[in-house]
Amino acid sequence: MSGQYHRPHRWAWWTERPGYVRFMIRELTSVFMAGYLVVFVMTLAKVGGGDAAFAEWIAALGSPGWMAAHVVALVAAVWHAVTFFGAVPQAMPIFLGEKRLSAPVAMIVMGYGPWLTVTAVILWWVLR
Repeated sequence: MSGQYHRPHRWAWWTERPGYVRFMIRELTSVFMAGYLVVFVMTLAKVGGGDAAFAEWIAALGSPGWMAAHVVALVAAVWHAVTFFGAVPQAMPIFLGEKRLSAPVAMIVMGYGPWLTVTAVILWWVLR
């Protein structure tokens, strides 16, 4: 006998606390984002395959099933980003001299501000 005690766990141990459930949902969003990355890489491969292959691929991505997949991936990406921005002030606090920046201000400075700035630049570039 090794002397180690292995406490038994239920298979759904993470359902016992709301914080665990939110954490597991956040981790699940990574799967959707990885799937969307595969679609993106396939799109790049179709670009290299010629105009006809790319046009056919884009037409296929416009189907209702793919549109639903795009919406699910977008929701997953937004949820992942928002929860990440909420965790950043605890993992990497910002100090101005001896004073620590409050969590909401840190989330804006390190998360939402750059996110909105990059989004605005992309929208400006696309819509010009």
